[in-house]
Amino acid sequence: MNARKISKNIKYSVVNYIVINVLKFLVRMVFIKTLPVEYLGINGLFGNILVMLSLAELGVGPAIVYSLYKPLAVKDKERIKSIMRLFKRVYINIGFTILALGLCLYPYLDYFIKGNTNIEDLQYFYLVFLANTVVSYFWSYKRSLLIADQKQYIVNIFQSMAQVMVAVWQIVFLLLVPNYWYYIFVMLMGTVFENFIIAKKADKEFTFLDEHAEPIDVNLKKEIQKNTMAMIVHKIGGMVVFGSSNLILSKFVGLAAVGLYSNYQLVITALNTIASKFFEAITASIGNLIVLESNDKKVKAFKLTQFMTALQASVCFCGLYVLFNQFVELWVGKDYLFNDDVVCALVVSFYLTYMRKAVLMFRDACGLFWHDRYKPIAESIINLVASIYLTIHYGIVGVIWGSIISTVFTCFWVEPYILLRNAIDMSLKDYFFDYFKFTFVTIGATVLVKYLNNFLLKEVTLLNFVLGIMLCIIVTVSIWCIVFQNREELQFVKRMVITKLVQCCS
Repeated sequence: MNARKISKNIKYSVVNYIVINVLKFLVRMVFIKTLPVEYLGINGLFGNILVMLSLAELGVGPAIVYSLYKPLAVKDKERIKSIMRLFKRVYINIGFTILALGLCLYPYLDYFIKGNTNIEDLQYFYLVFLANTVVSYFWSYKRSLLIADQKQYIVNIFQSMAQVMVAVWQIVFLLLVPNYWYYIFVMLMGTVFENFIIAKKADKEFTFLDEHAEPIDVNLKKEIQKNTMAMIVHKIGGMVVFGSSNLILSKFVGLAAVGLYSNYQLVITALNTIASKFFEAITASIGNLIVLESNDKKVKAFKLTQFMTALQASVCFCGLYVLFNQFVELWVGKDYLFNDDVVCALVVSFYLTYMRKAVLMFRDACGLFWHDRYKPIAESIINLVASIYLTIHYGIVGVIWGSIISTVFTCFWVEPYILLRNAIDMSLKDYFFDYFKFTFVTIGATVLVKYLNNFLLKEVTLLNFVLGIMLCIIVTVSIWCIVFQNREELQFVKRMVITKLVQCCS
């Protein structure tokens, strides 16, 4: 793997993560102070509907990106041009397909909302959200080329620029003219601007894209079609599991519940982004490694990635369990808090999802879309049945436990089994031994931090919250350093941290 590119991608990803998420929380705080909570519900509801409509993408994006790793590694310009020619044509067609499906759904929006809503222009708001999704498909294929070529940092730079502009203008409009129309119009303009400037940068990086491209090779086209067929069921599973929660809550509980739930989900999403940015920064390098390196290097890279993921998950799990409601109270107030049962379920769901990141990244880099094509079907059926039943009987906590149940019975064991059987020669027993050891250490550290926090930092104040974060990080990382002091992965992390500190001080 190209260590220099990985380091650069991770550095810019971290900066991008901090900028975007700080702005998201600021915008949400102003939003809550200036507009009714039902408008938060609109954001969550329409977001989930458009996740459902994105099923039209059929997983062709990941399948085509995977096909770019090898030609980019060997600098085969002709094949790159052919693949991108196909990518462009397919994504433009997908954009228009989503537009058509979205317009067909337009008359039936009221079906997804429990009871009557006093919000005017609801259908017109939906059209803006639909346009926001559709326009991204006309340029996003070029973004994928930059990422596949290990240039995630370029995407991050322009994404940060666009998001800063969007956040500033949204805050200005919310404070001066608290009108939802201005808020979503700025969102749409930001999406257009971000995709346009990234596409133009890709044109400069790959000047040969405008040259004549031959039709794609028949064998490669068949491989892409095969992977796309597998990704169809993955998209269905992802849509049901991650795109149905707000729909179910809106239908069986109400828009206000969606609004409250979306606040917690914003925090969860922000923490998940840590993993997403980290993996986005190294996925292309892993794809390069899979193509060029031996199994021993693949195993070492996977173990290191899994260890770092588990350490991140451990710190985040501890912080969420101990401080989640404190943060929400300080951020938006006591009126927006969930009870401890809901918070506990959210934290467990977060941990299970976060711990899948390393396996999923290697699966995508290895192109194993076909091998676990049946898993999303079982996952989506279990999730939908469990979520609806539990939500009807237990309310908001039910939709979270539906997700947990479907993950445990499918993703938890199927994904590592597929990866280790087909791409990396490593024992599944060793994988689960590490997984449960990481989990037990995480639980132990969380119990200790919870006790210390309750004893030392009872009152909910900003100072105590900051001290609580420091307590979570210091205690959790210290316990990991003690328990895993002899592991090669920890020694690598220590060397990396020391090197970065020396570079910063020099």
